[in-house]
Amino acid sequence: MNIEKLFAKRNAGVEWSGIRIMFAMADKIEGVTNLGIGQPDFDTPVHIRDAAKKGLDQGYTRYPPAAGFQDLREAVARKVEAENKLQADPDSEIFISVGAMQGIFNVMLHLVNPGDEVIVVDPGYDYYSQIRLFGGVPVRVAVKEENRFKLDPKDVKKAVTLKTKAIILNTPSNPTGAVFDRESLEQIAAICKEHEIMVISDEPYEHILFDGNEHVSIGSLDGMKDLTVSIYTLSKSYAMTGWRVGYVVADKAIIDEMEKLMEHMVSGVTAVAQRAALAAITESQDCVKQMVERYAKRRELMYNGLNSIKGISCVKPESTFYAFPNISSFGMSSWDFAKYMVKEHKLALLPGSIFGENGEGFARLSFATSSRNIETALKKLQKGIAGI
Repeated sequence: MNIEKLFAKRNAGVEWSGIRIMFAMADKIEGVTNLGIGQPDFDTPVHIRDAAKKGLDQGYTRYPPAAGFQDLREAVARKVEAENKLQADPDSEIFISVGAMQGIFNVMLHLVNPGDEVIVVDPGYDYYSQIRLFGGVPVRVAVKEENRFKLDPKDVKKAVTLKTKAIILNTPSNPTGAVFDRESLEQIAAICKEHEIMVISDEPYEHILFDGNEHVSIGSLDGMKDLTVSIYTLSKSYAMTGWRVGYVVADKAIIDEMEKLMEHMVSGVTAVAQRAALAAITESQDCVKQMVERYAKRRELMYNGLNSIKGISCVKPESTFYAFPNISSFGMSSWDFAKYMVKEHKLALLPGSIFGENGEGFARLSFATSSRNIETALKKLQKGIAGI
């Protein structure tokens, strides 16, 4: 029997992640240096792990509240007020999610109707499947290398139609490392207010900034609170990718719907993981500063190394732990380049095209790994390019 004929038609809108495809390929090759995954190589800080152990001893092994524990939501409210300049009622405007991805998925389900257009940055993180699953239409707005991959508000304005429901902003940006400045965000906010466009603001790299760059949460700008869903995660800042804890700040009506759906999906975020999250948010932030300092050193190593290889040019990332070099001079598609490097030279990187049409001709390399691995990767890259 062909089971697939029984599938819902909306399944056709969901594609396998290009990141996972490259991972599966790399996992089959012994001795691979993997710069594909966006995962900190640091262990979760000790005080956060200790909080989880204490939580187990205290009996945090039962069903949690669907919106998250009250004390964690209160801590989030204090954090976003102090750091993101967002005013949020912990009782009605904050939701604890299974990482940032579940928050985004949940919001898409509640906002997007068939035929609604959702503006996305290209190249940018892959939100396409989530948009299409609910019948939405992704509308790409290009960011260009010559502009350091910054989003131009004029291009956003051109993309707006009567069908535009939302725009997804990811700043600091994956894969380019660009940071959208306050002035640009204010202009984008003005467009959204004029046309009543919702902003889904995905901010997982809010703390990983270099060279004095400032992160601005668009929801903090004048008149944007009701039009913005701000989404955060503990995965990157605290090396907690496997704990699966994030949080969403939004209008009460949206949070109510998210909480209602959570009951039917997974009941709530794992109780003991929420105890770890509480410690991460409320206790010393020295661990974050120390990790960012290490990333900054690795960034220099990666940036200088890439630009020393003939045929490669790379804009210096302002944030995140990704480099996004231009590889177009080698005359290969980004997928062919990535496959060649992993199969022939045991170096895993990501093809730029999985981040959008305008990512073609680029590759993403993560420097969330040791300096030694970065040096090894650069040698493999140089050797591989010499053989093209």
